[in-house]
Amino acid sequence: MAVCASGETVVNFTCSILDKNSNEYRVRRERNNIAVRKSRDKAKQRNVETQQKVLELTTDNERLRKRVEQLTRELETLRGIFRQLPESSLVKAMGSCA
Repeated sequence: MAVCASGETVVNFTCSILDKNSNEYRVRRERNNIAVRKSRDKAKQRNVETQQKVLELTTDNERLRKRVEQLTRELETLRGIFRQLPESSLVKAMGSCA
């Protein structure tokens, strides 16, 4: 924490007011512009990566939904076959499993 000549308390800021025509001002502005550009580019890249991940997950989700539908149909078919078996064959099948 520092106290400027004007009496204001500041944190992490310089108290001096730079002349806009000074070399130091131009260097600081250029560094800031580079930092801002870099930050914006990183944000854009994160956005692109997020969009790609959304597409990938959406495709994967659709594939999994279709697989669930397929397995559900298969289960219903097997249940139908199982229901049609005579009860005596079920007892025999259960006895051979033990």
